[in-house]
Amino acid sequence: MSLLPPGPRGNLPGGAFLSFPRNPEAFRRVAREYGDLSSFRVGAQRFFLINHPDLVREVFITKAGSFVKGWGPVAGNSVVGRGVLTSEGALHQQQRRITLPALHRGRLEEYANIVVRHGRAFVNRWPADVELDVLDEARKVTLHILGEALFGTDISPMAARLTDAVAVVFGRFSGRMSAFARFIRRSRVRSAAAAAAAAHALRDIAQELIAARKSAPGNDLISMLLDARDENGQPLNDEQIVDEVVTFLMAGHETVAVAFAFSWALLARDERAQSRLHDELDSVLHDRDPGWNDLKALPYTQGMIAEALRLYPPQWMLGRRAIERVEVGGHEVPRGAVVLLCLPALHRDPRWFEAPETFRPDRWSAGIDKAAAPFTYVPFGVGTRRCIGEGFAWMEATLLLSMLAGRFRARPMTGEILTESLILLRPRKTVLRFQSAASARSIG
Repeated sequence: MSLLPPGPRGNLPGGAFLSFPRNPEAFRRVAREYGDLSSFRVGAQRFFLINHPDLVREVFITKAGSFVKGWGPVAGNSVVGRGVLTSEGALHQQQRRITLPALHRGRLEEYANIVVRHGRAFVNRWPADVELDVLDEARKVTLHILGEALFGTDISPMAARLTDAVAVVFGRFSGRMSAFARFIRRSRVRSAAAAAAAAHALRDIAQELIAARKSAPGNDLISMLLDARDENGQPLNDEQIVDEVVTFLMAGHETVAVAFAFSWALLARDERAQSRLHDELDSVLHDRDPGWNDLKALPYTQGMIAEALRLYPPQWMLGRRAIERVEVGGHEVPRGAVVLLCLPALHRDPRWFEAPETFRPDRWSAGIDKAAAPFTYVPFGVGTRRCIGEGFAWMEATLLLSMLAGRFRARPMTGEILTESLILLRPRKTVLRFQSAASARSIG
């Protein structure tokens, strides 16, 4: 095995700490300057950055046993505990086995009806001409969909508490990639207190949801967790169930809401794409609500979501920590080092996508699985830790976009889409102006 691959070294003993900001463009720059495998140090931590599908396969598939997910923002945190998002090994496999039935394709048609019902209420309360925060609106509707679909509960009474707590927790996670994150967290006493209160609030909400299903079991995720048995035939303990519910509360709606907001930010800047979207919806739906059976007939609508996820993947960084010395791309990765994959760097590489900086929903017309080469497009992760809610997310985002676009058009905007790279990549400005599609057509 050869020596360390090249990479930024920084001007201080802390390596690249100060000269390496935590944002996708910085990682894209490193990939352009140093190639498909680079290395840098942040404080005492050694990082490797990969940017080639063969290396993605090597780290996340063929040599996955040499790595764990235990690094960065969610590693060892007290909020999601040992839920499916953070657990490893046999426990992770058990959790996927238990939770997958709630997200199986056979359940998606049932969930589609829930999405449409909440989506209808979502658009019906908008006036014909309105300016609003599309991310905030999307969070509200996806949260209510999550509550009914996965928890069998009307989440309205606790929605405000939940969204406030999630916002605090996500903000708290955002600084944990720093070399000095532990010191910073300890010094920010007020922030730490707010984060602790938010974590307690989330776990209290989870316990309320679990108590409700204990008294009235249903055909939902929590009921499945309560009925589940481990390999010894024992039920899951209360802490395990709370961990899973908190994990789904945090991850189950924010990612779709962010992808939805990016889709509209892109549409507002591309009148041609918005017109093509409306043409498809008019020809397929004829002013009716969409449904499960319409999804295959809406390739451009789904391409809108796919292209938003390519350009602005909410989960913008994947990472694995080596638990043993392992070779990657001909270089030695020592035990304890972290291998990173920056999705915007991979997704915008001209080797894999023609005109990679250009917004082209029709590049996905052949279907999501056929339009991209293997391991070049991974917005939902890759390997054994690929998001188990991926099918639900595609269905939900496509139906919500088609329902809103069927009734409204975004007023044109210009300028660059500004982002903030917290634990999720999010648009910085999400206030858009909408006009009813009928009014827009009459004006046009």
